[in-house]
Order: sequence, then C-alpha cells, then structure tokens
Amino acid sequence: MRHTRRVAALAMATSMVFIAACGSDDDDGGTADTSAPTESAATGDTAAPGTGGGAAPEGLVNGEIPCDQQHAGKTVSILSPVRNSEGDPNAIQIFTDFWQPLVDCTGVKIDFQGTDQFEVQAPVLVQGGSPPDVIDFPQPGLLRTLAPNLITLPDNVAAHTADFIPGWEDLYTVDGEVKALPWRANVKSTVWYSKAAFEEGGYTVPETLEELQALSDQIVADGGTPWCAGIESGVATGWPITDWFEDFMLRINGPEVYDQWVAHEIPFNDPQVLAVAEAVGSYLKNPEYIGSDNAVKAIATTKFQDGGVPITTGDCYMHRQASFYSTLFPEGTSVGPPDSDSDITWFYLPVAEAGDPKAMLGAGDLLAAGTDKPETWDVILYAISSEYAVEMANEHGELSPRNDVDPSLITDPLLASFAELLASSEVFRFDGADMMPSAVGSGTFWTEATAWIVGGSTEAMLDNIEASWPAS
Repeated sequence: MRHTRRVAALAMATSMVFIAACGSDDDDGGTADTSAPTESAATGDTAAPGTGGGAAPEGLVNGEIPCDQQHAGKTVSILSPVRNSEGDPNAIQIFTDFWQPLVDCTGVKIDFQGTDQFEVQAPVLVQGGSPPDVIDFPQPGLLRTLAPNLITLPDNVAAHTADFIPGWEDLYTVDGEVKALPWRANVKSTVWYSKAAFEEGGYTVPETLEELQALSDQIVADGGTPWCAGIESGVATGWPITDWFEDFMLRINGPEVYDQWVAHEIPFNDPQVLAVAEAVGSYLKNPEYIGSDNAVKAIATTKFQDGGVPITTGDCYMHRQASFYSTLFPEGTSVGPPDSDSDITWFYLPVAEAGDPKAMLGAGDLLAAGTDKPETWDVILYAISSEYAVEMANEHGELSPRNDVDPSLITDPLLASFAELLASSEVFRFDGADMMPSAVGSGTFWTEATAWIVGGSTEAMLDNIEASWPAS
C-alpha cells in the first residue's frame, strides 16, 4: 500500500505538469513554440523566448539566484553519462544550452563532461580527491557508495526536497543527510512500435504477457522479426538487459518479491529470479524473435541508442525501452502518443495476467556536489528548477520529477501520454539495478548479462552475480 500511495502522488503530480500538453500535434515530439514570450513558473515575470523562464530582474529560481554576474570568470564542471551519439549527436550541446539563462544571469561557465566511462571515472575522481563540481548520477546505488566523499547539500538547497514527487527520498538521503536532488526522470515499461506496421500485419496491442508472446510468435510465422535490441554502452554495456529483468520481475513475481530481490533478501540465483531470467531469455536469446543466432549475439555490440532503429526501416516490429528513447530515433522520424498518426509510438509492456495490478518501472538522475562552492550550488539549484524542467521537456523530451511545473508551459503531447501511463499505474518501482550496490547493479549485473547474451548459461550468470554481492 505504501507504494500504491506513492504512485498516486507521482501520477497526480506528473499529470499536473503535462495535462496542458495535449494541445500540440507536432510530429517531432512537440518542440515548444518560442515565437512569443512565456511566463516563468518560478518568478511570474515575462521571460525571453525559448529560455523556459530566463533571467528575471530579481533573479532565477524565485529570486534565490541573483543576476549580478557574481560568478563571472568561474567555471563549474559537470560529469555526466550523457554523451553525444549517432542517435543524439548534439546531446552535450543541448544540455549545455539549457544552462544559458544561468550563464547570462551569473556569468558562470558550464563545462559539461559527457562520458561513456562514467561508472569508472566518477569513483576515481570523487574518491581520488579531484571531484567534478557537479556529478550526474543515474544510479542511486553508486551515489550511496560515494556518499562519504560527496558534499552534503546546504540547508537552502536541501530545502528543495519538497519540490519533488514522493518516492525519491530514500534515493538521495544517506544516513540522514541529503546528498543529491532529482534532476530528470523517465518511465521504462514501454514498448516502441510502428502503428502502420502493426495495422498492415493485422496485429493488435497485447494486454497480457501471454498475448505478447502470441503476437511475437505470429510475427515470426508471418516471416517478420518481432524484436530488436542493443545493449552496448561503453563500460555500462549490458544495462538495458537489467530493465528487462526488472519489468519482468514486477510482472511475474510482484512488487514484494521485487523489493526482496533489490534488497538481497533473496539471493540473485533464487528460483524466482531464475524464472525471470528464463522469461527474458525467451525474448532476447531467442533467434526466431531477434532474427538469427548471430543477431542475438550482435545485441551486445549494438549501441543501445541504435537498438530500436530497425523499427523505422521495417526490419523489426518492437523495441522495449524507456520513455527517453523518443529522442533517439533517426532525424525525420515522427514520434508521438498512441492516439497520434506518428510513424512511431508506444504501448505499455503488459501485465502477466488479466486483472493483475498495472506495474510501472521508472528511473531518473540525481545531481550531487563534489565541491562546496557558491557557483556549484547555483548550478544545481537552477538545474532542478521549474525553469530548467520546462526547457528540458519542450526541447529534449525529458521528464522532470518536480511537482510544481506550470502546465501551460509544456507543449509535448508525447510527454502527456507518459503522464497518463503513470496515472493508470497501480504499482511503481524505481530501477532495481540502480538501487543495488554499485558492484552489482552497475557491475556484475551488466557484465554477466552481456556474457549471457553472447552465449553464457543462465545459471552461471545468476550464480556469478550472487557471488559478487558485497558482504553485509
């Protein structure tokens, strides 16, 4: 029941953010119309077009950040797993641009360091005494590991914990100290597909896992390839498989077992986990579903950004990936909500059996500080603000876990559809691998799952992950 209440609060808050988004029919994901000034959600003052609430006379973030060029000549470094890719070639520039109102206001320079080596570099830098000013953690487990070396947020920054939807508190609070704040969020229980391809094949969206398997079998019988996937992500290769495990764990065993698994109250090689691995393997390790034995092995070397691209060329029908994947389809692809005429849309990864509670898997990023400087805190304050959240939503299709964004400033109907998905969910769980100890969640779970995809046995994978779990 505790988690049901959390979902209700999450859905209500997110729906408040996105309810006005349905007024746009943009095929490109709802880029904001910046032809006229907007009203800043935080200050109520007219902002420059396209800034999402730029520098008002009294400052940013409801006046908490003065506009006095007080950080002129200073640079704030940000270490993040966000990096440029073929599917998102301007990711770093986009995220740097989002800080432009703060740059104009305070004079600070942003040094955004995107890397595919984040899980290696962050511990080395933070524990080695040369931390970045700001660290973008996608894994609460890694944040908790590094918490002793991170700066506890000062009271004026930590006070903003009240600005976010419930359910994140345990992720950034370590031993009673606030070590980070939420920045971005996404929902993960989504399957991307082409509505036109489904209509041409006479296929309907499944409502149970049994129907999902039957659909996959029918596509094979018709000569098609049901699924495509990619898990290559530098040193983080393998992480997309963990999402499959988490989604299927929620559906096959339910939220209570999910919590036991994440907390290691049951071993990683427990029969209930084995059942999940076999279910996931029936899709990802199935040459008929992926196309061939070689195609299965190629999952390990296919960039996760490219994993769903074959949908756009008709070479596969479905790709299970989070909401953020909407920004990774090739340029010119229209991506929209299920009730749109877009090239690509999504359906909810169905429950195991009709009548089961609708479970939702989600995740996000947390911003922590490696240095105690005024400019560090202002960068974090602005990044977690409603101004920044609006810019992210309209210009990069990113969700925010804030509870107070002005809905009239959001224009993306796709994000609205994700809000509706959350609103219809009865169970919500944060990404399990992200909450496990980093040695497992961003370590052996990734590496062993990758070895499993290219031919390793299921039992060996689970035994090796279990053996790697840190002693309590």
